[in-house]
Amino acid sequence: MAYRRAAQQHHPDRLPQDPGAQDRMAAINEAYAVLSHPGRRASYDQWLQAREARSRAEAAATAAQPTRFASGWPWGLVAATMAIAFGTVGGVLYRTALPTLAVAAQQAPAKFTGR
Repeated sequence: MAYRRAAQQHHPDRLPQDPGAQDRMAAINEAYAVLSHPGRRASYDQWLQAREARSRAEAAATAAQPTRFASGWPWGLVAATMAIAFGTVGGVLYRTALPTLAVAAQQAPAKFTGR
């Protein structure tokens, strides 16, 4: 039933202006030849199962491999922690040293300040 419907829909005589109609009709005929023969259909079903198992195995192998982020995240965490630590320490030193530098600049002779 599905073969007849597909054959009528894609037949090259019904679609003379369509250049791909012959290729589609050849594919439909080939599929019908495989599915109508019990031995060929069993072989095709076995091939489909093997292809499905292979794709599941490849997906599992891909999922088992560590990602770029998973393998490198500790170094990123260390770098971020160091940046925060240096920023905090630098800020504290700047805030504590700034008043001392301001006092030293006021007490310095004029020749060292550029006046």
